Amino acid sequence: VGIAPATGGTGIDGPPGGPARPGTGPIDLNSATADLLDTLPGVGPTLAGRLLEWREQHGRFSSVDELLEVSGIGPKTLAELAPLVTV
Repeated sequence: VGIAPATGGTGIDGPPGGPARPGTGPIDLNSATADLLDTLPGVGPTLAGRLLEWREQHGRFSSVDELLEVSGIGPKTLAELAPLVTV
């Protein structure tokens, strides 16, 4: 007999790879892990890896608009991500 998963709770944790978790505030591009970036809409494991690679090569993001420098992020994706991320 297993233990049933908890239901209800705080709503802070979302499903892996699901949409960003509402109510937790924006995700910091300069400290987020690949797993956390992967929760953003339009960002899968490959793009999350590119974000981390950009950070390694260039240091910290100084503005959200710098996301346009990451391969695979264009104006449409930036518009979706901008309200969900911070630097």
